[in-house]
Amino acid sequence: MRTATDHVMGTVVSLTAPDTTDPALFETAATAAFAHLHHVDRVFSPYLSDSPISRIRDGRLPLADLVGHPDGPQIREVLDLCERLKQDSGGAFDAWAVGDPPRFDPCGAVKGWAAEHACALAAAHGLPRHLLNAGGDIRLYSGNDPALWRVGITDPHHPGTVLTVLHLRDGAVATSGTAERGTHVFDPRTARPAAALTQVTVTGPDLTLADGYATAALAMATDPRGRTAAQAWLAALAARTGYQALTVDPFGVTWHTAQLPDLLTAPVTRTPAPARG
Repeated sequence: MRTATDHVMGTVVSLTAPDTTDPALFETAATAAFAHLHHVDRVFSPYLSDSPISRIRDGRLPLADLVGHPDGPQIREVLDLCERLKQDSGGAFDAWAVGDPPRFDPCGAVKGWAAEHACALAAAHGLPRHLLNAGGDIRLYSGNDPALWRVGITDPHHPGTVLTVLHLRDGAVATSGTAERGTHVFDPRTARPAAALTQVTVTGPDLTLADGYATAALAMATDPRGRTAAQAWLAALAARTGYQALTVDPFGVTWHTAQLPDLLTAPVTRTPAPARG
């Protein structure tokens, strides 16, 4: 496979296409995709003191001033996405109440949204079959190629191994969890940390929504009752939208939506979590 990588948005992003892809075409598509991601990072990073998002957070950029702002349409699109995710999740995803103490931070929606747009750019630049991996959140394009992509879902309790493998022609796979960054997601409705699930993976046609849904489900799982609520919400979401999900709890117990096995090469491996010392 032909691959290009870049470090952007605080993670490593890779673009992959078949070996038969024209090298010049691939380079042009990769350049366009990565340039878009860097632009998004400059606009939406809460770590850059003068980014528009930092200025919205501290009041230097009122929302009313987005009219006529060069990045206004993109910011409005993300704010609308955040509002949709808030409504869909019953408030478990809320870009205006992230962390402890609560603060404005739309990053839970931005990465998937940016990667979705980057893939569309790569396709527009003549790259029909490709895969973009943005820190573990994956968007797949196949064009007219009928071959399926294989996407492994990591086992959060056993680094370097996978729980199962998805077979997809097109679509997205997004994962939110605590294995690498620890407990960093809070339910904005209760200000309690999400600790009852170790990992949530969501797959569907659009990485923008898959990423947001995974984050929202993780945020719901603050305790065993919240874990059950998150799984019930994911089951209802699957029935309504077709987005399928797989969860792993701190003890290694897995749960999945009804139709997820249709996408798997084998049943999910149930392995216990390592003993806690």
